[in-house]
Amino acid sequence: MKSFYLTFSKNRSILFIFLFLFSSLLHAQDLLEEIDSSISLGGTEAKFSETIRIISRSGKIFIISNSNQLLSKGDFLTMSLKDGGPVARAVVAKAHDGQVGIKVLKVYSLKRWAQTKKNNVIDITKGDDSALFQKKADKNQVASGEASIDSEEDLFNEKAILREDISDFYQDNRHIKPDNIVTAAYSQLRFEDHTRGQTTAGNQFYLTWAYQFSDNFWVEGLYGRTAINSFPDDGSQMIINNLTARVKYAFKAPLYSYVLPYIGVKTASVSTVNGTGEDRSGGTIPGQLAADQEKKTVTELSQTKIIMGVTLLRRLVPGWFLKVDLGTNIIGMGFGIEF
Repeated sequence: MKSFYLTFSKNRSILFIFLFLFSSLLHAQDLLEEIDSSISLGGTEAKFSETIRIISRSGKIFIISNSNQLLSKGDFLTMSLKDGGPVARAVVAKAHDGQVGIKVLKVYSLKRWAQTKKNNVIDITKGDDSALFQKKADKNQVASGEASIDSEEDLFNEKAILREDISDFYQDNRHIKPDNIVTAAYSQLRFEDHTRGQTTAGNQFYLTWAYQFSDNFWVEGLYGRTAINSFPDDGSQMIINNLTARVKYAFKAPLYSYVLPYIGVKTASVSTVNGTGEDRSGGTIPGQLAADQEKKTVTELSQTKIIMGVTLLRRLVPGWFLKVDLGTNIIGMGFGIEF
C-alpha cells in the first residue's frame, strides 16, 4: 500500500510538472504572437502610393495622406515620382487622422523636386531605399550625382548628401521672416488752412497692414483719421479719412533694425458738419471769399498724390517692433506686431 502511494505521488508530481511546462509554452507562444502582431502594425510593404496634401513654403515640411495606414511616427521613407526617380528622403514627424507630416532630410533631384505639387500622387518607399539606386551603383554612376544609402547611418553621413546646390534651393533671403506686420501709430497731420492763412495741425491715429509678397518686397495699406475742431468756423468740425497704399523694400540695419524706403499713393475724404464752400453770410463779399477759401482748403486735402519716404523698424522683442514713418505725407511713430 505504501509503495502504491509513493508511485501515485511520483506520477502526480510528474503530471503537475508536465502541465506547468505545457501551459508555460502556450503562454510564451501567445506572447510571441502578440509581439509579432504589434510589430506588424504599420505594414511591411516596402512601396506604396500616397497623395501630397500640403507643402510648406520652405519646402521642408509635407503633409501627405496615409490611406494605406503603413506610416507611423519615426518611419524613414523616400518619395518618388510616378514613373520617375526618387525625389527626397524624409522622416515621419507626426501621424494623425489619416495623414502624416514628414520632414525632408535630403533632396535627391532638384529637377524632380520642382515637379512635386499639391494633390500629386507619389510613390513611397518605406525603410531601406538602396534598391532605388542599385542600377546606378552597378554602373558606377553614384559619384555623378545620385546617392545610395547602405545603412541608417548614411542618413546622417554628410558624404552621402548630394552635391547639387540644395543650399540655394532652401535659401531664404528674407530679412524679416514672417509675411505680415500690423501696426498702430500716431502722427500729426499738417495742412494749409486758407481761411485763417496759417498751417494747422491735427492729431492723426492710423493703422497699417504690411504683407511681404516676395523676398523683402512689401505692400502696405494705411488708414488714418483726423478730427479738426473749429473748421470751417467755430462750432464746426472737419473729419479727414486718409487712405494710403505703399510699396516697400526692406534693408537690414544694425541693432536689429530695418530700413524700408517706399513709394505710394495717398488720397483722403473730407467731411464737415455744416458743409464747406458755402456762403453763410447772406451773400456778402467777405462771406463769399471765406467760402472760396474753405473750398480751396478741402480740395487740397482731398487730392490724390504720389508719396515717398522711409519706414524704420526696430525689433524690441521677438515679434514686436518700434515703427517710425518719415515721408512726404507723414511723420509718425507706433508699435507693430509680426505674424
